[in-house]
Amino acid sequence: MKELLKKEITLQWRQGFWLVYLVVSAIYVIVLFNIPMENRMMVSLIMILSDTTMLGVIFIGALVLLEKQQLVIHSLFVTPLKPSDYISAKTISLTLIAVTMSILVYLPVWQFSAYSILLLVTVAITAGTFAMLGLGLAANVDTVNAYFGVQMGISMLLLLPVVPYLLLDHHPAFLILPYIASLDLMLGAMEPLPAWRMALDFLFLFLWAYLAFRFSLQRVTKHLVYG
Repeated sequence: MKELLKKEITLQWRQGFWLVYLVVSAIYVIVLFNIPMENRMMVSLIMILSDTTMLGVIFIGALVLLEKQQLVIHSLFVTPLKPSDYISAKTISLTLIAVTMSILVYLPVWQFSAYSILLLVTVAITAGTFAMLGLGLAANVDTVNAYFGVQMGISMLLLLPVVPYLLLDHHPAFLILPYIASLDLMLGAMEPLPAWRMALDFLFLFLWAYLAFRFSLQRVTKHLVYG
């Protein structure tokens, strides 16, 4: 597992994924330093939640399609490699990039506290969940266009509940939906959340992460291992 994770990080570095994230982060930081101080926290949180978590979905699709085109998938699963290890290596490596980018984007408004740790944990779980979802979606497609079509459709379904959540004063009934718990925790930087609400947010975060893992495992096993 350790060697596989190392190979994933090396591959992503060589493919320029880290460079893309760093360039995007630099652009975001420049934008943040050019807006009023009172607006920086909210804009920073929006940037972190939207791009640091969603870029992983795009990149994991590119990785899987690249491995399919180079026939790497077949050679990987001839070895004793477990599908769960394959999923974990890709998820952890992309989550590491997302957390790094989040730290860079959060720096202009950084005030280190317990909330800073909570924010990074939220980013890690959310990024990992979307990476596993993306991996599951990519397992059964063979072209970039097909992947982006599926990914865009799913993303819209996941993001639509954000509108009523914001309009209805962050009502806790929406927390069970994917993405909302992450948004709720991040907005806690603006208005501290009660302990019960934070616990509920994390409960739903871990639930969706587990469901994304099971979805990814089923799809990888069916379409990449035995497909």
